[in-house]
Amino acid sequence: MSRMDHNPKQRVSFGCPEEHVEALDEIAGEDASRSELLRELVAEKVEEHRDDSADDIHTPDDPMLEEAYRTLLDTAEEQIPGAGLRLTIEEAKNALYDNRTPKDAVMTKYIRPLKPEFVQIDSSMSNVWITVRPPTPVEQAPDTSPSTEVALADD
Repeated sequence: MSRMDHNPKQRVSFGCPEEHVEALDEIAGEDASRSELLRELVAEKVEEHRDDSADDIHTPDDPMLEEAYRTLLDTAEEQIPGAGLRLTIEEAKNALYDNRTPKDAVMTKYIRPLKPEFVQIDSSMSNVWITVRPPTPVEQAPDTSPSTEVALADD
């Protein structure tokens, strides 16, 4: 999934040798912009250094839905005690839409498939709210390996 962060809250600017910029533009080519490529590289580096405990949380099995869930977690700022983090449907759409998924498809492609395990949708008088459930630890899977005991038959 390419541009879930098309409307970032932080901008990063840095100098770079001209030959590296030219090489970066060649690598990006027609498939991506320089900014998209840099965002992908930053995301990969951050993922490499992510706290090991992040792997111990229950997330959607589908990688695209997992990324959407993590994006919603990162975007939502209003804490609802005992429920999770809350954001408006408009904030969720802004965080999740990209060139391949327009805003009007975000509910169908990302948010509804996350219900009810990862998000809850609530309507109020003026807003539709998305409550993002907090990450929960992965439960220990029961041991399903076959037993190695062999019963001896009486002769």
